[in-house]
Amino acid sequence: MSVIVEDYANREKWVEERGRGIGSSDVAAVLGVSPFKSNVDLWDEKMGLKEPEDISDLDYVRSGTESEAPLRILFGVDYPQYEIDYKENRILINSKYNFIRCSPDSLLIEKETGRKGFLEIKRAEIRNSAQFDQWKNGRIPEHYYTQTLQYFLVDEEIEFGYLRVYLIRYLRDGVVVREIRDYLIANSRKEKQADLDYLFAKELEFWNCIQNGTRPAKILPNI
Repeated sequence: MSVIVEDYANREKWVEERGRGIGSSDVAAVLGVSPFKSNVDLWDEKMGLKEPEDISDLDYVRSGTESEAPLRILFGVDYPQYEIDYKENRILINSKYNFIRCSPDSLLIEKETGRKGFLEIKRAEIRNSAQFDQWKNGRIPEHYYTQTLQYFLVDEEIEFGYLRVYLIRYLRDGVVVREIRDYLIANSRKEKQADLDYLFAKELEFWNCIQNGTRPAKILPNI
């Protein structure tokens, strides 16, 4: 078995265990592509030098959390070829490198073949053209894309995955456009092997900094 599955009875224990490794929401910061925190900020948090900001009560975070369940149900209606496996407060842990972790929005099983996959769900609000440019022509913002790769890294049996996005655009004159977009991240993990090799090397490098107590060099954003 390539992955350890841990289900926790309460959210507090789940939050605590998430912090014991690199989770999918940490990946963008490790790579220096997070719009919210740098790799050094993340290192400070993991070392206990800084408390992670509690954003659970922010409106956009709460709205995103509340959107997950109906979007998951609708995905099952739209894609009946998959069995959806979801449990609250679940963490997947790589059995060899136990610092590599993720908390799945949902796992998928292809009914005909038994192949394992995942479903990552996001709610994104677009308030300006720069934000929308990140979604144009089939693109996905880097901090979302890199988060999906963590599923493949955690469980070597995962072969495919989807990103389902509830995209909300605010236009002029108070017009609001809402749409659901599905992105097939990969139909086979081989399609992403180069990205996975790169991600693994960067996570291992970052975790060595944690283990050694060595502050990493700050990764500056691309201009």
